[in-house]
Formats: sequence, C-alpha cells, structure tokens
Amino acid sequence: MSKVLILNSETPESIHIGQVISQMGLSFEINSDVLYLLEASQNELALILMDATLPQGDEVETLLKIKNNPAYKRVGIIVIIGEQSDDYLARFLEMGAHDFVTRPVHPLELQTRVMSILKQQEHLKEIDYQNALLELRMEELQLQEEVLTEQKTTIAQANEDITESITYAKRIQEAMLPSMNSIKASLPESFVLFRACDIVSGDFYWFARKQLSDYYHKLILAAVDCTGHGVPGAFMSMIGDSLLNHAVHNLELHEPDQILTEMDAGVWAKLNQGQNNNRDGMDLSLCMVDKKEKVLKFAGARHHLVYIQNNELFFIKGDSMSIGGEQRKSQNRTLFTKHIIDVSVPTWVYMYSDGFQNQFGGKNDKKLMGSRFRQLLFELHSLPADKQHHILKAKLHEWVGKSEAAPQQELELVDDVLVWGFQLSL
Repeated sequence: MSKVLILNSETPESIHIGQVISQMGLSFEINSDVLYLLEASQNELALILMDATLPQGDEVETLLKIKNNPAYKRVGIIVIIGEQSDDYLARFLEMGAHDFVTRPVHPLELQTRVMSILKQQEHLKEIDYQNALLELRMEELQLQEEVLTEQKTTIAQANEDITESITYAKRIQEAMLPSMNSIKASLPESFVLFRACDIVSGDFYWFARKQLSDYYHKLILAAVDCTGHGVPGAFMSMIGDSLLNHAVHNLELHEPDQILTEMDAGVWAKLNQGQNNNRDGMDLSLCMVDKKEKVLKFAGARHHLVYIQNNELFFIKGDSMSIGGEQRKSQNRTLFTKHIIDVSVPTWVYMYSDGFQNQFGGKNDKKLMGSRFRQLLFELHSLPADKQHHILKAKLHEWVGKSEAAPQQELELVDDVLVWGFQLSL
C-alpha cells in the first residue's frame, strides 16, 4: 500500500487530511520532524503533504533538502498553503514541489491532486525502471562488444600466425619444385604456369634427368594434381614428390606406366588405405623423353597429354583411374597404359592439371572446358615459350574477371592451376 507523509504537527487539520487520505485507500503518517524525515529510510513513501508554515521555519530550505535526497527522487510533494502571494507559491514550485492545495483543504480537491501526482510519479518510476533496464542492457552490450573485440583480436592474431606458418610452408614447397634453370638446361623452349588456389598448392611438377651412358638422354617429367588444395593438397604433394623420387632414383624405374604403378602402391601403403576409409590420391601426367631414341613415352592417371606436330594437334587420354584410393592387382604388374610417340620432328608437348580448364568465368560464368583449352594451346604453339606463358597467364586473369596486374591473392581461383609446355627438337 502506498504511504503518504503529512509533514505537519498533529493538528485537527492534519487529522482531517489523514482521514481523506485513508478514504482513498492509502496509509498515512503525521510527523513534523524534518530531520527524522531526512535521515530515515523512506523507500516505501509515495507522497509528502508539506505544510508551508512548518514550525522550523524556512520551508523552501526544507523542500530543497528533501529534493536533494536521492531517496525522495520519485516522491511527490504537495504544498499546503494559506493566503500566501503568487511569488511565494512560485518559489515552492521552482524548488521542486509538484502541486499545491489551499486552506481550507477541500476533500475532493485534495483527492484529485493526490491521485494526479501519484499517477505522475508512478509513470516516472516506470520510466526510471525502463531506463535502468536500458542502461543495464547497454552495459551488457558494451561488455559483449569488448568480448567480441577481444575475440576478434585473438582470431586475427591466430589467423596471422596460421598464415605466416602456411606462407613458410609455401617456401618449403617451392624449394622442392625443380628450378626453371635446370629444366631449361635440357628443354630450352619450355615454360611452367603454376598458380596456387590457396597459399600452398595441391598441384606440383617434377623433373629428372637420367644418365645412362655418357650423357643425360632420358628426361622424366610429371605434372601432378593431388586430392584437395591448400594445406591438405600440399601434404599430398609431399607424398607424391617422395614417391616419384623413390621410383625413379631408388628403384631406377624409367617407364611411365611402371612409375605410375609403383606410385599407386606407394600411396596405398603410406596412407594405410587398406585399414581405413581414406581414399585420397592424385592424378597426373607422366612423360619420359628418350633423346637417343627420339621418342616420348606417356602414361596418365586421369590426366591427359596434348602434343602438336606439323601444325596438327593430337590428344592422348590418360587412364580413368587415379593414383591411390583403390587397391588394384595386375599380373604384369603395370596398371597403366603406356603410349609411345615419335618426336623425331619438332614437337610441342603440353602437360597440365584440370585447374585451368575448370575455372569459372567468361560472360556466363561457366567453366572454360577442355576443348576450348586445347584450342587455346593450338593457337599459341607457334610462339616462343615465354610468350605462350605470358598469354596463358593473361587469359587466366581475363577469364576469371581480373586484370593481369591483379596480385596473386586477389585472383579468385577455384582450383590450383598447372600448365607445363615444352618443345622437343631432337
């Protein structure tokens, strides 16, 4: 129940006012001790009916003390006045009184003014409550913002650390690739277009020279596309590089079909694919150029070969199976088909992953596709190697909607890109 304090002596008038208040369903208390009022806890107090002629005098100062007490912020104050001047009344209202009633106090007027002030104060209390909720919510939001900012900083730092680590891994991966100087020493007219979809690549190229008598007359080249790209693909590329080195340099296998068969068994063993559901692997084109016999031997695992002789393009499809993923058995030990090509006349050879032809772009945002890619190679084959490389790079940027000057990280590729072209003039 709301409580009304009648700040006055206990006079017949105060008692009469108390009766009116009681009839309104409100409790009341009559007290003239202002000091008691200011020191007491009056959180349940809803209204003060203050006599303008308190025994202590200086009623305005008393009103100011009440208004300056935070406990009375939303307590209504009605001043009971006699025949004071308008200026005297105005001072009370300026100091914070909410309303006044004149003597003699009329019950209906008092009830009306009391109800008006109570409703007004209740409304203000509700506003205070909503403001308090709003402030609490703002504090919560600020705390959440601080937490999010801290998390964002942590994530940014973690991302920076991870990126630095992967960038360092890129240096290791690039160090494993054959240098263009070593390739051009045996194949002067050659180029490699190599672009990673992410920082590191699941594509890689491999090159070896084998000396069987007094000179290096066998060249072995591989263009490899491992499962996935980015970090997973890069891990697989390490396995692929290791398997090629083992097959060619340790086991001295030079025939492309034999090398692929050995790699297939190696992936199966290294990934323990007989004991788990892992079916990762790699697709690749592998060539062995016999400079003495003037032939090129090719075998492919889901990758193909393009070569151009006498202004005519030839397309040799690789086998439909990948390296790894599924254990296979063969009585003659080789699982892949070997193709032998006479290269006694000048021949341009192209090995590639499916990254270039699978990029989305053009006016309709479609894949370039293999047939269009092969036509592009045919149109370029009469140009020097460096010029072919430059045009292919520009075509890639153009197809995916970027200018050639765009930095590598801005070229939005959907897959790693590898194109290796070289001319044989034996």
